[in-house]
Amino acid sequence: MANFSAAFGYKVYLVPLASSSVQVDSVISLAGLGDGGFIDETTTVPAASPLSYSAGVFSVNSVAMNMDGADTPFLLRGLTNASLETDTGSEDVYTYDDETKGFNQAVATTKSFSLTLAGVADFKDSAYQALRLTEQNTVADSLRVKFARIGPTGTDETVYGYGTLTGYTESVEVTSIVSWECTLTGYGFYGLDLDTN
Repeated sequence: MANFSAAFGYKVYLVPLASSSVQVDSVISLAGLGDGGFIDETTTVPAASPLSYSAGVFSVNSVAMNMDGADTPFLLRGLTNASLETDTGSEDVYTYDDETKGFNQAVATTKSFSLTLAGVADFKDSAYQALRLTEQNTVADSLRVKFARIGPTGTDETVYGYGTLTGYTESVEVTSIVSWECTLTGYGFYGLDLDTN
């Protein structure tokens, strides 16, 4: 299996989970990473672990995952992009009276986000396989992911929350190497931990 370094500067952790396990309200209350945090990234699923998927449940080394968000995360290796994109929707409110002669104001009403993910992977990499199987079964089995993005290198900035994997594309480079792209569309709001000044 090819070894792809994390030279890009971001680390992205994914935990596949059943939609019934998504607890959007807990994103902020379980802020941060590490033992007992939103995602415990101190241990990850090894890249060479055999992975299977059946009836809405992942198995790693023939052991079924709980699919409740507390499973050991997968670390996406060989990333070339992990861009956060946010969108704030607004509506114009218009007022009028004799003194001001009217004015309008844009009032923020909605917030959405997505992560554009891209990378290079070995077809046998367990994190790549988990991403592919989760995206493939997003509709059929209502799968989502719990995620955390840390970086860039030299910072501890962390973006974390829940999302749905959509829009997968690939280009086979050589034999068992693939370059891929996928969008993680946010579900609910996201947590943001910035570096302290």
